[in-house]
This record gives sequence, structure tokens and C-alpha cells, in this order.
Amino acid sequence: MTRVLLATSNGTGMGHLTRQAAIALALGADSQTTLFSLSIGLPLAMELGLTGEYCPSYDRPWIASNAWNSYLRDRLGAIIEETRSEVVVFDGVAAYPGIGKTSSALRDVAFIWLRRGMWQRGSSTKQLRRSGFFDQVVEPGDLASDADRGPTATAEGVVRVAPISLVEVLPPSDRAEARRVLGLPRDREIALVTLGSGRLGEITGPGQMAIRKLLEGSDLHVAVTRSAVAANEIALEYGDRVSVISGVYPLVPYLSAFDLAVSSAGYNAAHELVPSGVPTLFVANTSTRTDDQEARASRLAELGLALSARDDDLPGIGTETKRLLDPGLRAELAASAQGTRPSFTGASDTARYVTSFARSFTGRRPTLSVALGEGVQSAKDKVKDLLGEERTNSLKRLLGRGPTPITHRATVRITDDAPATVDEPLPLLVTESLDRDLLSGRYPVEHLLPGSSPEYRQRRLDLVRMYYDIVD
Repeated sequence: MTRVLLATSNGTGMGHLTRQAAIALALGADSQTTLFSLSIGLPLAMELGLTGEYCPSYDRPWIASNAWNSYLRDRLGAIIEETRSEVVVFDGVAAYPGIGKTSSALRDVAFIWLRRGMWQRGSSTKQLRRSGFFDQVVEPGDLASDADRGPTATAEGVVRVAPISLVEVLPPSDRAEARRVLGLPRDREIALVTLGSGRLGEITGPGQMAIRKLLEGSDLHVAVTRSAVAANEIALEYGDRVSVISGVYPLVPYLSAFDLAVSSAGYNAAHELVPSGVPTLFVANTSTRTDDQEARASRLAELGLALSARDDDLPGIGTETKRLLDPGLRAELAASAQGTRPSFTGASDTARYVTSFARSFTGRRPTLSVALGEGVQSAKDKVKDLLGEERTNSLKRLLGRGPTPITHRATVRITDDAPATVDEPLPLLVTESLDRDLLSGRYPVEHLLPGSSPEYRQRRLDLVRMYYDIVD
């Protein structure tokens, strides 16, 4: 049995977790698989029968920002040793220095970077230079990959697999059952509007334009999803013709409920709706840092698999939404899209590759480039400590770089129960329970892998004392 740790960054949505969940399900009972995530969406992935542990991201305001990468190193190292993981697979755009510190310390553990392609042209290559943290890079396939013009498109030494999607590992419900579960009308045509986490979800923006055109041009019922990690509620004033789907994850088994969709053009949305045969208008989020959603949406349209628009073009969204109401066009899109489904083998491809790689891995020897990189990072850390965070951010501004959010070492009191009120010093909850409201709340949570050993619990308490100021 191969012991695998699937790690993810925080992300702005559920994309990283969703790909890792698909791989975890593909690994199945032949592997001991654990998730380790910086995302507050982790509790939703656990509902798929998986097990995992949450770690606060760098943007949570309790671990001092200049110590967070060391905290990540210690947290990651602790769970690797507790689970005796042989291989770590990290899904995220940002390869944090804390991961590099962990891989350098644990040379007998294989590290793989699951790195999505389709980066925007001109994206910073700083993160790509951190490939040396890993023993291998794996890139999930993209239906629009031949439109990829970003820096990952020509990267060498990369293992490329088929598209990774939950459609491969979760069977679809039939139409009647899907509508029953979602609480939707049985006898109406239904349009899905899935807002995502970009401009498409703005109250007066593209999402509302799409809803208005759908309702004006037909007698459709419209179902609007609320992102599982959204910060704000959706304001809708369209009466009983519109339903809000909230807290349903994943939606993949229930896509048979819908006759058409207007969706953001992120990786997971595209690689769930298209193979499910739902005729879709993909609206590209043009405010993403790396994901080239415009190239993806445009190429899918060129291939006859979907329609496309940009989130900063409201008239275009209106026009394309009205086109999507044409039953003949929808039939053409659905027929073309259904033909892609057999190519969705990326989750099982990756599962097989990870297992094989772990079995053949004989350890990592330090390379000159990695050693130099570690030396540079160590020097940077010392300069930051010397300057302090305020002056470091001032220097970054002078160099034209964005400042790092400053967080400070929190003063806390340890508690075993979620407090009714949040007082000073902050209550710090140490718990095996995983609840999104807790994770997104106003006080720190140190989550423990359920069923972990007493030795592990003690090690984690030692880390709490190291990175927080404890008040008895």
C-alpha cells in the first residue's frame, strides 16, 4: 500500500481541492491517502469520505508573516511523519518556500508538483523557478491546451496527463434524482448560473446580466450557485423563477439536472460542464493572476464545445446568453461536448503515476541549483528580519512589487471548545473537528488529523507554543 499526502494551497475557489479529491478517489483503497490543505473549503472535500488536515494559510492573521514558511515546514513535516507518507503531491500555483524547506529536510520522501497549465502570457516565472523543490512536475490536461501561450506551455521535464475531473470518479445521477436532491422544478427547462469567485459573481455585473437575459428570453427556471468559499451572499430579486443552490459540493453528480449553463471559465468548471454535455456559455474572469480563462473560453468556442464571453463585456454576455437559448445550437454543443468524455482519465492517470513514482523513488540528492536557491532564500529571510516587515514592504514598493500582508504572532489561550465570544487574548481551538464556520472565523484553529497519535498531538502542541504566545 502506497502512503500518499495530497497537499493544496489556499486558492480563491475549490479548484485545487477538487483535483486532489479526484485523485484521492482514483487512488482508492490500494493507497493510504491524506489531504493537507490551506483552504477553508477542506470540510467539503471531507464529505466525499476522505480524510485530511487543515493548516492556516499565510493570509490568516495569527502566525507572524516572517515565520509562516517555517510554520508550514514544521506542519507539513509533522503530518508526513505521522502518516508515514512516501510521496507528497502539491497542487497550487505558488510553491511556497516552506515546501522547499520540507523537501530538503525529508530527502527520502518524494515530492511532486501538480501544476495546472494555461498560465497567462507574461505571467511571472518566479514560481516556475521553484520547480527544484520537487522531484517531478505533473501537468493536468486542458481541453483548450493548444491555445496555451503561457510560460508553462514549453516547460521541459513535465509529465502531462489527461484532464483531471470528478466526472471520471463520481457517477452521474439521473435527471429526476438530481432535481429532487437540488430542490428544483421537475417539469421545467433549467439554466445553471455558476458564479465562481471572480467578476461573474458581482451583484450588478455579468452574473446579473446573464440571469436577466435568461429570464427575458424564455420561461426557463434559473438555478444560481453560491460558491462554497464565497465571502458574500447573493442578492436576487427575481421571485420564484430563480433558485439559489448553496452548500452543494460537488455539483458534478447533479449536472444532469440542467439544460444549459452560464459559468466562469476556470479549469474545473470547464472540465465538469463540457464532458457532462451541458451546453455552456463560459464567461472568462479577466482578473485572475495566472489562469488564462480568456484563452480557454475562446478555444472551447472555436472547437464548437461551448460559447464564450469576457466578464468585462456586458453587452457580449447578453448577446451570447441569448444565443444559448436557441435549442438547435444547444443540441449541437451538447453533441460535440459529449464526445470528449472518454478522454477524461487524468485522475486515474495521475494516481497510477504517483504510485509508480513513489515505489521507484530512492531518495533525493541535493543539487547545486537547489542549494543556491536555499541560500538565496535564507539570505532574504535574514534581510527581512533585519529590516523588519514595514521597511521590507517599503522596499518592495520601491522595486514595483506588491507588499506582503503583515501578520503578527498572536497572543492566545488554548481551549477545547468553540467560544461563544471572542475576547483578548484570542481563544485558540485545538480540535479534530472540521467545520468551515470555525475555519473562517475570528479566532485561530489548530486542526488535528482525526485519529492521530498522542505523540502527534504533543508535537502539534509544541508547535503551538513555538508560533503563538500562550497565556495560561
